[in-house]
Amino acid sequence: MLLASHLRRSRHGIYYFRIVLPDPIAALLGQRELVRSLGIRSPKIARKSGYQLSLQLTPILEGLQRIMAIDPNSINPNDVRKLIVEGMVFQPDGGMRVARVETNNDPVIAKQEMKALEDTATAWRRVHDFTANLSDDEFAKRQADAARLRDEMLAMTAPIAPPAVLSTSVAPHVVPGVVIPLRPTTLEVAFEKYMKTKDGIAQNTKDAYQASFDLFATLMGGKERMAHEITAIEILDFDDALTHIPQHAVKRGIKLGTAAEINANPPYRCDEDGNPIDDDIISAETANLHLTNLQSFFDYLISSGRREGQNLFATIKPHSSGNQGGGAVGFEENELRAIFAPESLMQAKRPSQFWGPLLALYTGARLNELACLDLVDFVEEKGVPCISVRFVPRAKPNRKNQKQSKKQEEAARSAKILKNATSRRQVPLHPDLWEIGLQEYIADVRSLGATRLFPTLPLDSKGKRERRMSHDGNEYLKFVGVHVKRQKVMHSFRDTVSDMLGISDMDEFSADQWTGHTTQGIKAKHYRKKVAIDIQAIKGFKALDFPFIDTERIQYRKGWWNDWTAQEMKP
Repeated sequence: MLLASHLRRSRHGIYYFRIVLPDPIAALLGQRELVRSLGIRSPKIARKSGYQLSLQLTPILEGLQRIMAIDPNSINPNDVRKLIVEGMVFQPDGGMRVARVETNNDPVIAKQEMKALEDTATAWRRVHDFTANLSDDEFAKRQADAARLRDEMLAMTAPIAPPAVLSTSVAPHVVPGVVIPLRPTTLEVAFEKYMKTKDGIAQNTKDAYQASFDLFATLMGGKERMAHEITAIEILDFDDALTHIPQHAVKRGIKLGTAAEINANPPYRCDEDGNPIDDDIISAETANLHLTNLQSFFDYLISSGRREGQNLFATIKPHSSGNQGGGAVGFEENELRAIFAPESLMQAKRPSQFWGPLLALYTGARLNELACLDLVDFVEEKGVPCISVRFVPRAKPNRKNQKQSKKQEEAARSAKILKNATSRRQVPLHPDLWEIGLQEYIADVRSLGATRLFPTLPLDSKGKRERRMSHDGNEYLKFVGVHVKRQKVMHSFRDTVSDMLGISDMDEFSADQWTGHTTQGIKAKHYRKKVAIDIQAIKGFKALDFPFIDTERIQYRKGWWNDWTAQEMKP
């Protein structure tokens, strides 16, 4: 990139301002040029800051030159250095202004300092021998120049209005300046470091974070922008732009500009005749997912010293589609009665169709947590039977074209992907499950030589096994007339359990420990210990009481699916 003459760029990407001093001032100060770090990496803001500084310094240097031409001995080098070198003030937005620096708060000393500069500005009065050969017009011009210079210097001590930050918005905005943080970093580098803190999450969750970041970086003008330079106006513009972005814009070849450009001219496709195609806009759920993911990313930027101030994503209101609900909601009692009617549930053709809804209702666990259960995950603590929800990392892939060993393949199949760190927990198993025959089912699976609770569930490309269970469960909900797209689905069992625990005498911390939700609040996160499993079981079993479930008629039959399971077992 060709830089302006007043800019230099270090090998670390930091821009510097440079200005060549006029000969008289260079001789006076003992230096040929003035070089100062701008402390920023953005070429756009660097150019702005450099031009701003150049425009303000050049008239002052020219004015000092004119004064020195009249009386060189009237200029004090220290005053000039203070005016030019120390008087360069960095603005929070990365720009600069030239202002005199008060070196002492004592008003008497400050007045003496000001007098020194005023003496410099009024040096034209000492022109006795130096104006002898000047005509009246030339003398008047010199006099006017010096008077104007004096006014400029005095103006520099006046309060300066807050600087305006350049924005790509259509209308100009005056916003608070952007403070340079302790560890300035580009968006791209910051996001790479952020994702390293997410190694334990599922791959599809990582993909969602990446998609949100890619969209944000595109609408902000590029991944090379500094994280701290993103202004409040740009974040609000991004939120507005989410209401104009077509679904699958990148796949459809729709070019996206900056957030401000999208708000001014929403993007669209054209057909062969050049007529606009009315594509659907991304849903409110998708927009809210982007906002949630970016809020987490900006939390990291602030906590890691890469950005100052509050997280503005936390203040943005969620988008609304205008439809009833926005996601899965818990089941009502009449719906649970239909789901667990013995004449319906006992028609299950596969283990996951039968045990999936039962385990989901009595544990509140995520479907993938249930689908990946190993037989060794059934444990007992303090006399309470539990399932242990564990994290087992994937085996690291071999180099390209290098075949995995059998041990590595087995490790890959044994991987357990959890949503977050708080998902690691032990969940008490309700006595109703044992009455229905869970122990007999486990014995049947073990007799087949299987090591997993549901050995017929395949592993998908993302390291998860929940897809078949989710599909079977939702098909069953349709069969009993309960299913509502995105609202009454298998995930609704988890919401049902959360609701039941929430209205019981179980405290919020214990409820979060049961379901594996992230605990809210500093006190809970850092100072509360885990609730003993036996105490949890007493309160949890009392909350998850479903007397309408007929455990005498809903019964597992020994060897029920053994033949089918033996044929369909997956690695």
